[in-house]
This record gives sequence, C-alpha cells and structure tokens, in this order.
Amino acid sequence: MAEKRDEPTKQPKKKMRLTLRVKWSAAVGLTIFFTFVIFASIIYATFSNNLLAQEKTATAETTKLVTDRLRSVKDNLTIAKVVPLMTPEYYQNDDVSGASREQTNSDPFYEDSIFNQLSRSDLSVSVYNREEEQVFISRDTAIEFKPVSKRTQQLIRSQGRRVIVTTIPVRERTSNRLTGYVMLVNQMDSLYRSTQELRWQMTVLIAVAVLFSGSVGYIIVHRLLKRLNLISKTIRTIDQSPESTARIPQLSGNDEISDLAQQFNSMLDQIQQYIEQQKQFVGDVSHELRTPVAVIQGHLQLLNRWGKDDPEVLAESLEAATQEATRMNSLIEEMLQLTRAEQVDLKSVHEEADVPAVISQVVDNIQMLHPDFLVQADVDLPPATMVRMNRHHLEQLLIILLDNAVKYSASRKEVHLGADMGQHHLHIVVQDFGLGISAQDQQRIFNRFYRVDKARSRERGGNGLGLSIAYRLVKAYGGDLTVESVENSGSLFKVTLPLKPPATALIAGPDEPTGGK
Repeated sequence: MAEKRDEPTKQPKKKMRLTLRVKWSAAVGLTIFFTFVIFASIIYATFSNNLLAQEKTATAETTKLVTDRLRSVKDNLTIAKVVPLMTPEYYQNDDVSGASREQTNSDPFYEDSIFNQLSRSDLSVSVYNREEEQVFISRDTAIEFKPVSKRTQQLIRSQGRRVIVTTIPVRERTSNRLTGYVMLVNQMDSLYRSTQELRWQMTVLIAVAVLFSGSVGYIIVHRLLKRLNLISKTIRTIDQSPESTARIPQLSGNDEISDLAQQFNSMLDQIQQYIEQQKQFVGDVSHELRTPVAVIQGHLQLLNRWGKDDPEVLAESLEAATQEATRMNSLIEEMLQLTRAEQVDLKSVHEEADVPAVISQVVDNIQMLHPDFLVQADVDLPPATMVRMNRHHLEQLLIILLDNAVKYSASRKEVHLGADMGQHHLHIVVQDFGLGISAQDQQRIFNRFYRVDKARSRERGGNGLGLSIAYRLVKAYGGDLTVESVENSGSLFKVTLPLKPPATALIAGPDEPTGGK
C-alpha cells in the first residue's frame, strides 16, 4: 500500500476582534448616548407635561370666560342670542357693544381675551342649546358633543393626536336655569410644535455629544495605547531574548499605567538579578568544585591502579577524598547561603530580632567552641532592642564575623564585640588582634571567593564566602558593613543596621532611609 502523504496542518483562522480603541470609543459613545437619552426623556416628559398643564389651564379659563358671557342670556340659547356675543364684529359696533358690556358686566380687556382665544387656529368653541342643538361653532371639529351635568375636561385622541375637550353646562345668572352647553376643543398646535422642535434639538444634541465623546474617547485611548504598546514591545523583546536588559522607557503621566511600567521594570530587574545569581552560582560551583573533584578522581584512579592492596595508600587516599568531599559540602552550603542572602526582600520581612539576646547567645556559643579565646562583649543596649531582621540571619552575621576574627587571630587570642545604638541605627563592632588586611585587599574582601592569603585560608578552612555572605545580608536589610585594618595589628569590622521603625512609619527598601524608634 502506498503511504499516505502527510496532509498539511490547517492553520486556525484568526478570529475577528475588536481593538481596545474601538471598544473604548463604542463604550464611551453608548454610555453618553444612553445617559443623554435618559436625561432627554426626563426633560422632554417634564416639558411636555408642563405645556399640557398650561394648555389645560388655558382651555379651562377660556371655557369659563365663554360660559360667563353666555350666562347673561335668559331662557334658552339661540343663534340670535349667541352669535352677537361670540362675534368680534358685533363688539366693534359701539351701540351694541355698550349694551352687551352692560349685560355681561365686563370690561374691554375681558372681551378681548375671549376674542383672542377664539381667534386661535387650534381652538374650537361650540355652543349648544338645552335641546343639544348646535347654535354656534367657531371652527369645525370632529369631536362628538355629549351633554354633561357639570364641567368635565378630557384628554382624548382624535385623528392620530391628543386633544383637550372641555364641556360645561351654561346656567342663567339670575335663576340658575340650564340654558345650554359649551364645548371647547383644543388641538394644542403650539404644544406639538414646541415638542417637535425640542425633539429635533435633543436629537441633534445627542448626536453631537456621542460623536464628540466618541472622538475624545478615541484620542484618549490612542494616547493610552501608545504607552501600552511600549510595554508590549518590551515584553516581546524580553520574550525573544530572556537575558535582554530592555526596559520600559519612562512614561509620561502619573497614573496607573506609569505605576504598572515601574512595577514591571522592577520585576524585570529582580528576574534579571535572579538569572545573574543563577549563572553566577553555576559558574562558581563549576569553578570551585573542579579542584576537589579532580583530587577525588585522582585518588580513585590511584587506588584503581595499585592502591587497593596497599593499606597505606588506601588510607591516605580515603582520607584525602573524605576531606575534599567535606570541603565540597561546606562550599555548596555556603554558596546556597550566599544565594539566599542575595534574595532577601526587605519589603516582605516582618520578623524582628532581639539584638541583646542574640548577641549573648552567639558569644556564649563561640566561647564554648573556642575555650582558649577570650570573647569580650561590651553591649550598651536597652533590653529588647529590636531590629527588623530574621533572627537566624542576625545570628549568622555575628557567627561569620566572630568566626573570621578567631580564624585570623595570631598570638593574642582575644576578640572584642561591641554594640550601641544611635538615633536611627544599631552599631555592632567586631575587633580582632590578628594578621590584619592590607589597604588593597580591604577593597575586595567582601567579593565572593576572594582570599587574602589563599594558602592560609585553605589551612584555616575558609572558602572565601563568609564575609561575602555577611556583606550581602547586611545590605539586604538596608545596612552597611565596613572594615578598618592594619597589617599585623588586627581588623575592625563595623556593622550598621536600621532599628525597627515605629508602627506609623512606612516600610523602607534596602536603599531607603528608615526612621528610628
């Protein structure tokens, strides 16, 4: 059978996506749109209700004016009696006007108000007699008349629009007998014109607001994305080359994106530091373990050739291999301690160490291990003087300095340890009277694997890491470690550590000043 050819794998189709720029602009635009719609609806409803209330009031007042005028008619309302009272031309005649005014007991302003209302194109006044027959109408209307016993006002729909219909019975002024009815229909043309104009204005305003807000949102997002793109570009660079030293450039603006960039750079610096520490650790291990491994391998080869049957060679080789293995174990342990010291993050340290108690314990232990030495402690500290430091690290620091003083002491077997407190810092001093350190070597003794005298250091069991561990521990906790020494006269190591800050003080980083008690 013929082998099947490998079919090319189908690349997944990229899904269509909306960019953040479009999403933000759409979100801002829709938010402004719905906000304006809600407010416009409230304003429109309030405006319409106010206009409607005004129209109802105007309609009721006009109906009352017409009714009051028709109450002067006695008996039943007729065309001959109603038309002169409701026709403006009639009132322009002085003789008739005077009689009518005397009957209605009204002034010219009162009469003009009625005629002004009757002249409105959207207002229709119909008058009916007691038999519900129409005797007067100012304008035609499609509303059907219905007799009532008291004044009624209704809002009904006619020909696709709402109209106000007010109906009221007319009673003679003196006898209060029913003489007819008045029906007034208000088409509310002015209200519809005003509301339509308001709708157009609001529509235009909403459109302008949406376009303006969308444009502003687009510009703002564009500026934000420029800074985000810088972050994304840096991430891509580091993704392609993890050891790259690329960092996000200083961003304009003091906001969350700038904070994010700073935190990201800080994280990259920390990761870079860990990578360098790892590389340094691997390099140091491979370099420092090369010699003991070679020694062990040489002795094993020696045994393999002719030392199996020679008890003296066998014992010598086993002893040498054991010593080198022990030294390898010690070296690896010290290198791990050095790595841990470099990874101390002061911001995450919440432990405190009682300095006088730790000093007393360490001095006792050193004195017990070296009974031929005089370890003199001069501690001028109040009880329970605290530093924000891991107790184990403080013990390790003091042990390294005291052990180093003991190792490099000469004929005078004496070590002094002093401690006092300043306003903001704790001061610890360790002094020996041994070999001393030259000025040139004092600049390098805190470097890893550096030995002043390699031959003597190996004889005394040193790997060149103790002072490096102590130095990095002190630096990690925001302190300082210095040395003063004279050759053949001894050395003085000075440790400065920040005291525990008060509860209200901010936690400071390794390079920041800290407040005292």
